[in-house]
Order: sequence, then structure tokens, then C-alpha cells
Amino acid sequence: MKMLSELSIANLYIPPLLAYLIASALAYQALKHLVDGPLEWAWHPSLSRFFVLLIILATLFLTV
Repeated sequence: MKMLSELSIANLYIPPLLAYLIASALAYQALKHLVDGPLEWAWHPSLSRFFVLLIILATLFLTV
């Protein structure tokens, strides 16, 4: 398994963490409609949303 390296777009080098963050933000927006209702019943909804985003980001790091 190979980690993502720097991306070169028009001679502008983009760090791989930015690509992972963009991909996880898009995945979070896709899943937001499914988990938004149950997360409102959580003790701290904003913190719960943050941890869902963190889980998605960690999954991308481990699988890509």
C-alpha cells in the first residue's frame, strides 16, 4: 500500500493532507444527510460531527 505523495497541478505542489481533507469533507457532506438526525441527539452534536469527519479521514489514510 502506497501513501499519496505531493500532487502537482500547473506546477503548484499540493500537500497530500489537503487532498485527504478535501476527499473527507466531500464524503462527510454525502453522509451528513444520513447521520445528521441521530447526531442531533448526541451530548455534543458539533463534537460528534467532528469525530465522524475524523473517522472518515482516518479511513482514507488507512485504505488509500
